[in-house]
Amino acid sequence: MKNAPASVLLLSALAALPATVAAQAPAAAQAATKGTAAAKVAAQSLSRSAAQSLTGTVADSLGRQALPFATVVLQSADDAKTLLSTVSDAQGAFRFEAVPAGRYTLQVRYVGYKAAAPVALTMAADKPAALAPVLLAADRKMLGGVTVTATKPFIEQRADKLVLNVAASPIAAGGTAYDVLGRAPGVLESSAGFQLRGKNVTVLLDGKPTNLAGDELKALLSAMPGNTLDKVEVIANPSARYDANSAAILNIITTKSLKFGTNGVATLGVGAGQYGRYNAGLSLNHRTAKLNVFGGLDRQDNQTYSTTQARRTAGGELEIIENGREVRRSQSNTARLGFDYTLSKTTSFGLTAKGMLNTRDRAADNLAQLGTAAGLASASNVHTDGTAQFLSPSVNLYYKTTLDTTGRTLSLNADYFGYQKDWQNEYLTRNFDGGLQEVGPAGLLRDNSPARNSVHSASADYSQPLYKGTLEAGLKTTFTTTDNDIRWEQATAGQPWTVDAGKTNHFIYRENINAAYGTYARTVQKMSLQVGLRAEQTNTDGTSLTTGQSTQRHYLSFFPSVAAQYNQSEKVQLGFSYSRKIDRFRFGIVNPFVTYISQYRYAQGNPNIRPSFSHNFEFTHSYNSLLTTSISYGHHTDVLVETYQKNDATQVVVNSFDNFRSAESLSASTTLMKPWLNNKWMTVTTLGLEYARINQTASVGLGASRPSAYLSSNHTLTLPKGFKAELSAMYMSPMTFGGLAFQSRFSSSVGVSKLLFKDAATLTLNVTDLFNTQQNRYSVLANGVNSVNLDKVESRFVKLNFSYKFGNKNVKASQRRSTGIEAEKMRMDN
Repeated sequence: MKNAPASVLLLSALAALPATVAAQAPAAAQAATKGTAAAKVAAQSLSRSAAQSLTGTVADSLGRQALPFATVVLQSADDAKTLLSTVSDAQGAFRFEAVPAGRYTLQVRYVGYKAAAPVALTMAADKPAALAPVLLAADRKMLGGVTVTATKPFIEQRADKLVLNVAASPIAAGGTAYDVLGRAPGVLESSAGFQLRGKNVTVLLDGKPTNLAGDELKALLSAMPGNTLDKVEVIANPSARYDANSAAILNIITTKSLKFGTNGVATLGVGAGQYGRYNAGLSLNHRTAKLNVFGGLDRQDNQTYSTTQARRTAGGELEIIENGREVRRSQSNTARLGFDYTLSKTTSFGLTAKGMLNTRDRAADNLAQLGTAAGLASASNVHTDGTAQFLSPSVNLYYKTTLDTTGRTLSLNADYFGYQKDWQNEYLTRNFDGGLQEVGPAGLLRDNSPARNSVHSASADYSQPLYKGTLEAGLKTTFTTTDNDIRWEQATAGQPWTVDAGKTNHFIYRENINAAYGTYARTVQKMSLQVGLRAEQTNTDGTSLTTGQSTQRHYLSFFPSVAAQYNQSEKVQLGFSYSRKIDRFRFGIVNPFVTYISQYRYAQGNPNIRPSFSHNFEFTHSYNSLLTTSISYGHHTDVLVETYQKNDATQVVVNSFDNFRSAESLSASTTLMKPWLNNKWMTVTTLGLEYARINQTASVGLGASRPSAYLSSNHTLTLPKGFKAELSAMYMSPMTFGGLAFQSRFSSSVGVSKLLFKDAATLTLNVTDLFNTQQNRYSVLANGVNSVNLDKVESRFVKLNFSYKFGNKNVKASQRRSTGIEAEKMRMDN
């Protein structure tokens, strides 16, 4: 905390920056308005020649939630004649250009809210004006008779991001957050979690990090019911405000109550694949004029299977064939409790606490056969029984205030995220000869691998109008600790257990990142420009208590960003962006010890791993809000790649990670959003291309590359009598990268929903992966490893879900906030 005084000084300096305020009209102009007609004409001519811009925002008076598409009217103060009108954008901001000097009144209207008191203002001839936020209060009586007939499409393309309206999707009901993310255009699953246009994705939850990756991230998302999601924001090019590790972002926004009084939502669902499943949930909200208290409980009980197949050349004509099947039962319980409190018209604060308790049982068998075309030489079977329990508590405390009438704001956040894992597995290995007769006593192996990880973070974000634009700046510090105590024991059947020293180790990894950023955005006529710079100072320490080995690093990095958009016309927009990013390794892969996967497969970390840096460029084109096209290029240095090493004596393949000199990535996509049948049928279709290549010698097999094309299409049909239908499908052609050659992939889903009980309830029936084609087929051709693999996780389910909204129906937007932990949860992979 040595930097704390400097942080306070920087925040004080930011808060003291000059604000852009409206000046009084020149006395000459006021006198001219009282003179003769000729003088009035002259004054008006002078005012037009010195016309300036007028900007402001519209927000909810309680939660300070932005109100998009509010009607804003500018009238003359002398004759109440309407001069200009506009609507606020998606962030609640509005702007008038070329406003002549003079006195005006501003009126703002929004459906479901009381009209704001007219705002009196004076425009000077030489200064633009930036108004304080216009705050609107909800009109309970007015909303009692409002019936909303419009429906949101599942996918919306916006200027800076793609939005998935999960609540509008019949397929999402009864599913999970993991299912939803897999349907986002351009988003592909990877071993680390997800990728977007070739970039690693940071997953945020209500603006907060998930801090998990790999299987841990998938477990968290699979335990999150789809009906608790409001929407997902897909951000391909985050600004300098976000962590430099965030090359691309998937921000999951959960549902929040929009009503005064006491209200809630109850859900209940059942489904089946090869096994049954169910989900249930209850959300409650109580809102008064200043206080909003909310909470909820959700539970899921799922049982699924997965299969693996692998055929590997072991040398000469010798082959190893592995076939595995695993059944997992997962029970997840999620709880949340929090409040928002408004201290004044300009200040609010709140606290949110969340927690997930997930238990998992697994039973698996893996049969490995070693032989040639002439016959079987030997075989072994590993039976695994395992249990695991995951506990993930998180707490966020925030404070937000508007400092003055010019729109200066300050937000403070403090966060804690904990991750506790208790993991036990028992392995029974039986060996067989070529005639499948058991040979020798069975071998026993077991592990007990608890993990205790934590993230503490504090951040401050400041914003103010400056020179006809907006300045944003902030500070953030994050402390992360991962403590993995991996304990292995081995025995022969009937013999006592002994410690397996080759696998047992206790590894602690600590990381501290101190960051500062600044961005400036301004719009001049048809051109919008945002420039930013982020600095991150990193300190890491990885220590194996078992061996005493310690690796420390300290480095300072700078991450500039530029984004520009040219509005050529009302229909055509062109965009360009550049950013430098860092790809920080997942916490688990710096652990140097070996992890057992099967009798012929192990995983091992690398304590010498370095982060990878990249330069990212993107060009975008949008036409009439129907067609959006993007082309992206990235140059990566010290690129982090999964590697394979084979032991010729034992035929064991060890998966690890290493840095390679550089890599290139290229992607292109075009998305067509087209309504049909008077907007009753909405189609969103994306065609894309992905290509990546590691700049490495061909001798290790990592330089091979092959581009891949993908096509995804989503169709939503609004039917009479409250029915809605949805169909989605995705196809991806083969792709080769980094020693892995992937075959084509295809999946499709269908769903239908019906509104009941005066639209208070929704009944949904859907089938995911309709033709049961979702699987991962790939070959490994690197470092002497030659294998063909197929991984299949159960994906075809039939689900029936019922949700019911009860309580007060008066709309009032609740507080939704982002917090300071941007990337660490995603990296917690053990």
